[in-house]
Amino acid sequence: MRVADRAVARNYLKYFHKAQGKYMETNQRIASGNRFTKLSDDVSAGARVLRSRMDRYKAEKQLENTKEANDELRIAEDALTSINTLIMIIHEQKVVKAKNDPTSDEGRKIIAQEIRAMMDEIVQHANAKYGNKFSFGGTNGFIAPFSVDDATGKLLYNGIDFDKMSVHPDSGKIVYDNGVDYELEYLKDANGDYIFDPVTGERQPLLDPVTNDPILRRGDKGMLIPTTLVPMDKELYFDIDLGIKMNGPRIVSDTAFKVSYSGPEVFGFGVDDDGVSNNVYNVILNVMKNIDNYDLEELELWDNKLIKLMDVFRRNLTDIGVKTQYLWDTEKRLEDKIDQHTAKIYDMMGVDDAEEATNQMMNDYVLKAILQMGSRILPLSLMDFIR
Repeated sequence: MRVADRAVARNYLKYFHKAQGKYMETNQRIASGNRFTKLSDDVSAGARVLRSRMDRYKAEKQLENTKEANDELRIAEDALTSINTLIMIIHEQKVVKAKNDPTSDEGRKIIAQEIRAMMDEIVQHANAKYGNKFSFGGTNGFIAPFSVDDATGKLLYNGIDFDKMSVHPDSGKIVYDNGVDYELEYLKDANGDYIFDPVTGERQPLLDPVTNDPILRRGDKGMLIPTTLVPMDKELYFDIDLGIKMNGPRIVSDTAFKVSYSGPEVFGFGVDDDGVSNNVYNVILNVMKNIDNYDLEELELWDNKLIKLMDVFRRNLTDIGVKTQYLWDTEKRLEDKIDQHTAKIYDMMGVDDAEEATNQMMNDYVLKAILQMGSRILPLSLMDFIR
């Protein structure tokens, strides 16, 4: 029985295209390393892959933040370590040498000059910068946050005297005395009457809608202005896989990593009950002055104050060290998390190289066999048709 040439050609092309398609699909899987490239190929696995990819992307971004935070803290740690070394030299070497009886007045003036040079170094280290951000400048990324008042020689932070700073009794934030008298502004109802707290019976203060701090009224002009917060001394946070949450425009501090260090908190601010500065630089300034003028009694008082501040300063340095170690551990945890997501994605859509190589070899054999068969069948059918 003779077979029509058209039917032979049609059947041959059917098997040829099928074998060629399998060959190309296997090639594509080997080249891409993926079991499928379209969601429609495996909807269930594809949906799980998309979720895992999103989780991996988040972990990768958090790892970037963690590494950046770690680099930033290392700059801050190096700066504080250098400052701590300078303070120790001033206390343990320069002050001790100045107190030594054989030291002449001329020798003490030289010591005072050496301390002055070290104070300049302290300011330089305090203005340490990572990228476009100052390590101890809060949100200040424009000008060096620490400077020295030409008139008094005291250290300034964003132009504010450290000794004029204090903690706001209501908000707990660092504010400063700008020499202007203020009065609290209170809430009033539509009739202009004060609104009283139902529990305390006191008038309720008007709060700033952004900072939630009490708004103060300047008495001379009756002008509403926010509390005198230290400028650009806000906290900066990074998302490092702590389950970051927001409370309105604010970050819930327990759910993010605080990467900023406040200049006033690190170097000390305000004055104690005796009116003595709590700022380490200003204390060193008075140590230097009393060495230059050599007032032994005053020098002892300021040196004792310096010893107390050194302990506070070291605690800040230790705190940075603890945070740096925590970030190292977090980096390792996030890297492991990324590897787990990658392995999970591979399990769902990855290919077995050995299996695909075997499949490709088989596909190659099949394709060659079909081509060889075609070289025999098609000419015979054609000759048969001609005959």
